[in-house]
Formats: sequence, C-alpha cells, structure tokens
Amino acid sequence: MKKEALFVLIIAFASVIVYRQAFSIFFTQDDFILATEFSQNNLVQDIGNVFGPPRVTHWRPLHNLYFLIAGNLFDKNYLYYHLFTFLIHMGIVFLVFKVVDNITKNPKIAYISSFIYAVHPAHFVTLFWISGSATSIGFFFLLLSFYLYLQKKNLLSLVSFIISLLASEAMIAGAGLFIVHLFLTRDEKIINRFTKKLFLIVAIFALIRFWLLTPKSTYDAYQIQIWPQILTNSKYYLLRTAGFAEASGDFVITMILFGMLLLLGIHIFKRHRIEKEFYIFLFGSFAILLGLFPFMLITNLSAHYMNISIFGFAILIGFSTSRYTPLKTLLILLTFLFVSYLNVRITAQNHWVVERSNLARKYIKEMEFANFAEGSRVIFNDNDISTSQEAYIVLGTGKAIDFLFEGKKYQYCFTEFESCEEK
Repeated sequence: MKKEALFVLIIAFASVIVYRQAFSIFFTQDDFILATEFSQNNLVQDIGNVFGPPRVTHWRPLHNLYFLIAGNLFDKNYLYYHLFTFLIHMGIVFLVFKVVDNITKNPKIAYISSFIYAVHPAHFVTLFWISGSATSIGFFFLLLSFYLYLQKKNLLSLVSFIISLLASEAMIAGAGLFIVHLFLTRDEKIINRFTKKLFLIVAIFALIRFWLLTPKSTYDAYQIQIWPQILTNSKYYLLRTAGFAEASGDFVITMILFGMLLLLGIHIFKRHRIEKEFYIFLFGSFAILLGLFPFMLITNLSAHYMNISIFGFAILIGFSTSRYTPLKTLLILLTFLFVSYLNVRITAQNHWVVERSNLARKYIKEMEFANFAEGSRVIFNDNDISTSQEAYIVLGTGKAIDFLFEGKKYQYCFTEFESCEEK
C-alpha cells in the first residue's frame, strides 16, 4: 500500500507539471450557469434543481451535484474548483491502477497504464474547463463499478454503474467493458444474471434520459451524421487518443510521438501473439473502440469524451513496455510526459476554453473597476475587443453577473439579442 501511495504521489506531481496552467483558468460560460442553478440558493431548492428535470442544462444529476458541493464550499474561488476536479482525476488514476493490476496480474503494466492515463493531453478540456468534469466523474464511477465487479461485488458494481450514468450519459458505452471482459476470459456466459441487469439499467436510463429528459434543442445541437462523418470523426478521436494535440503544428513534437508509438506498436505486434497475453492486447484494443461510440457520429468534436479510449490506449502502452528494462521504460514514460507537457502548452495558446475564460475575466474586471451603483443596468455592445454575442456566451447568458455580483442586483442586457434602450 505504501508503494502504491508513493507512486500515486509521483503521478500527481507529473500531472501537475503537465496541467499546472489549468489551475489559473477563470470561470467561463456554463460554469456560471451551473454554479447559480445548483448552489447558493437554498439547500432544498438546490437539491431539487440537481435531481429534477433539466431547466438550464443536460440532465446529469451527479455532475450537477458537483456544482452544489463545489459552489457551497468554494463560493467564487475557481482555483478550488480545479483542485476538486484534479482530485477526481487522481481518483481515476488510482482506479486505473487497481483495475489493470487485477485483470493483468502485472503491477508494472498497471503502474505504466496509470501514468499514461494521468498525463495524457486529451484531458485538456476536463481539467481546464470546470464544466468539463462530467465525463471524468462518470468514468470514475464506471471504473469503480468494473473494479467491484472484478471483486465479485455485483450489487455494489451495479449501483456504481448507475451513478456513472447519472454523471454522464457517455458511460453507457462503458457497459461494453463488462461484455468484452466476459467474452475474452470465458469464465462464464456473456448473458448471465449480472449482464441482464446491466442491460436493463442501460435500457431504462436511455429511455428516461433520451426520450423523456432531452429537449429537441439538444438533438438539434448534437446532430448525428453517419457518412462521411464517421471517417472524419474517427480520425480526430484516434489521433487525440494517441496523444496528438488538436492544434499542435509542431513537427518535431509530432515526430517524437509518432516515433515512440511506432516503436511500441512493433513491440505490441510481436507480443500480442503470445496466448497468455492475448487478453491484455484485445481488452485494451476493444476499450479504445468502445470509447469512440457514439462520438464518432456526432458533429460536435471534443477530445475530453475519450476517457474509455484513453484507458484502452494506456493499457496498450503498459502492455508494450512491461518487458522493457527499467531504464528503457523510464525513457518511454519521460518521452510521453515531455510530449504531453508541450502539447498541453501549445493547445492552451489558442483553445476556446482559455480564450473564453480570459474574455470573461476581462468583462468582470471592467465591471469591478467601474463599480456601478447597486441596481444599475449593464449593457453589452459590440466593440473592438468582442461582440455582445461573445459576451453573452462567455458570461453564461449573464449568469456570471448574478454569481459574482449577487449583492449588487445588477440588471444586464446584450444588444445582439434584445433592445437595450433605456425604458
């Protein structure tokens, strides 16, 4: 246990090196909406909003609960929100170790897999954007569910799986991990009492979530296109899963990562034919494919949905390097750490999360400097820096003003959407 705790601390330190910029990112857009909807009203109202039908966002009760807890504990200190998300991320890293150690019976593969998952650059949105934590929370409980299942604690496993769905509907694809495990191990029939209950849970949740509690506007925003969208999106997500940045543009970094992956890929090809290790190779590969669904069909692209795929990728890297010498293994890990560090820095230079958080901070600073009288009407016009439409988005439809200036009782108006002439 001491050895595991020490390794988690090392991984946490490496993760901070890669993602240290995330802790200074201000609130933006949905952060303000969710914080005002689910915290600092009154407890009864907040709980009702968390678990009740959606009014301002998707129906994700556990993600909403994150804002109830964080909003009431941390108020307007965005640093603590990021620390809260980071702790969840490190909880996932620990579960990656426990799950991989259990299914491979090889601690070295488990250590390497958890390290790769922790510092992977595709977590950018999850760790930089406070509202991006939904899939991370969901994946934490999905992994916990799978680990409990491996421990033969089926009832607790099903409960944890339900909780994962309440954080992010994307975890429906995680049911495939149980099926893949049963198919590859052949310990028992795929259709058994546990999987029947699992399928029933997925069916009931899908009915409630997608038929009863998803408005038409959501379907309009997240449209599904099969061809040729599936090819374009699959390429995007597979590159993100492999660790390539969205807007790298750095040929040297790209070639370093490509060379490392090519070397590991050749080693995987040599090893996957060993019968006793075939399970590890197939489980990691299937996990990558499971994580693509249904995102490869949806027009909106974002790499932070790829938790399951990154998990599979980390297993393959651990599998490939597990027989390397300690020095060679360390060089591989340091290379991936270096590439992740640079790719996150490059991504942060022009990513919408950073740009919009900076713009939101600019507007708030200007209002603080102006120090309007209580009850004033604040009008957002188009100007040389931004438009009223951008202000509307980055300030969370104006909820930022309610959240950060609640005692001032300001009114606000955006000229893009309404007439702001004095009445």
